[in-house]
Amino acid sequence: MSDTAVLLCSGTRFEAGAIDCARAVVVHDLCNRPADAAATLRSLAATRVVLGLCDHRPSGDLVHALRRAGAEPFGIESVVVGDRDATEAAAQVAAAVAKLDALPPEDVGKPALGTGGLSRRALLQLAPVVVPAPVAMVDDDACAGSAHCGLCAQICPEHAIGANGPRPVVDPNVCSACGACVPRCPQNAMRLSGSGTAQLEAQLDTLLRAVDGLVLACRSAGVDAPPGWAIVELPTLGLVSVGWLLQLHARGADVLLAPCADACCAGVREVEALAARILKSLETPQRRPGGRLRLGEPLATVDAVTRLAPRGATSVFAAAASPLGVVSIDVDRCTLCGACSAACPTNALQLCDERAATTLRHEPGACVACNRCVAACPEDALAVERAVDVGRLARGTLELARAAREACVRCGAELPPAPMRRRLRDLLPVLAAAPSDLCAACAARHSEYDRVPALPERST
Repeated sequence: MSDTAVLLCSGTRFEAGAIDCARAVVVHDLCNRPADAAATLRSLAATRVVLGLCDHRPSGDLVHALRRAGAEPFGIESVVVGDRDATEAAAQVAAAVAKLDALPPEDVGKPALGTGGLSRRALLQLAPVVVPAPVAMVDDDACAGSAHCGLCAQICPEHAIGANGPRPVVDPNVCSACGACVPRCPQNAMRLSGSGTAQLEAQLDTLLRAVDGLVLACRSAGVDAPPGWAIVELPTLGLVSVGWLLQLHARGADVLLAPCADACCAGVREVEALAARILKSLETPQRRPGGRLRLGEPLATVDAVTRLAPRGATSVFAAAASPLGVVSIDVDRCTLCGACSAACPTNALQLCDERAATTLRHEPGACVACNRCVAACPEDALAVERAVDVGRLARGTLELARAAREACVRCGAELPPAPMRRRLRDLLPVLAAAPSDLCAACAARHSEYDRVPALPERST
């Protein structure tokens, strides 16, 4: 049984016994009696609560009363029951409970002006006017660190994330909660307070068992879901990635997007268009219901494409909305120096010393098209395109370049890869005369021996 409480308005004609996932209490005229709602919450000693309401969202007075009764800043979720079927309504309540159960206790947000309706009495107090607003948060345990990654600071359009210390730090006063950093973090270490990836996975997993379709809506859009569908309100549709849409489709759900007209939802139509292109090209997607829902990129897209794509599919979808990258290499320029693999924040590029050869490998499911490798390559041998390559994802790890491992013929020390030795001879003409099968130390001794003049023959 969940620690989250469920308060049901008597006007919904919904019985408390229909809720089996949490403690449920019917409150007479809950929608209009904030004091009774607060007293009930205190009696249940709960700090997280789901409200089952008649036909409108909770008022500012009701939310404020619940917070004063001990509800956490992001510990209040509401479900507008209206005239929905009891089974459908119970599923939406259960999904809201699952979301609150996954809420991290440290999610506090920042103060902002509320937009809900307030009574005259409430307006005389400052507290109801100020509400917690979501901000970007960093999971230090999951974060790869500023030195190795720091992509969130690079992506943030508001420059609200600093990466000068060991871990990125968010300035809540600058953060606009646009959500841009969340789907672009390859470690799934970024979240918006109150709407973390783990919370949304729990909510959607519960809904997928009971509804025909989902409406992912910005909270500012003010829309409702048709019968048989569930609405999932998000602080911004900037959280939605291609992987989200493909994941939900792979599990048998139809999805509609309801963005607001503000900048917080800019770009979501490009995400929707790319998902539609992928689904259309697959002709008969292989839907495979079940399995854990994954919303963190790039794993979300990789897992969904693997589920949906028929065997042998090779389509490539280039688009700015792609969470994945496709790397190409000029093998004639690559020296296998390893600078690209050292710069890669996701280990998508790896320089591997095998028994017989040194190889540069690329894991297409880990590449996030950050272009760090392109900037690090001293030979301009790499290029990255933001795209979803279905064929590469199916094949897995790809070998980009290879050179046999060789040893110095004189002392047996391991030599640098042959492409690197050739490049050094091109850059340093003084090395042109040195034998290519000698290590640096043996080559130096060989050069000194050649410079020693021959001794004159002794006369008899």
